[in-house]
Amino acid sequence: MTCGPSKEERYEKIKAMSHEERMTYSKKYKQTAMGMMGGGVAMFGGMVGGLWGSIGGGAIGAAFGASAGLVFGACGPLQYSKEILEWDKELEEESAKEVKEEP
Repeated sequence: MTCGPSKEERYEKIKAMSHEERMTYSKKYKQTAMGMMGGGVAMFGGMVGGLWGSIGGGAIGAAFGASAGLVFGACGPLQYSKEILEWDKELEEESAKEVKEEP
């Protein structure tokens, strides 16, 4: 049982898009990742500040545990954004070759 679409399914979806659509799609995923990272850092700071008075240095551990999911969870959308850009480069090179080969 898979957690999401396979690499081949993702590639076919990207292949069906135009260059501009792929760039927009990649940008959306990159912004999602940056938002998650920013949210994780903000959560860390807020929790440390809020808990420091009651549990002291343990607030750092509690805050890290709570914010780690957001910070490290952002790796998925960020990697997918990079993957889209790589596939876009390949697809654009293929289409440029096809145009050159036509008489």
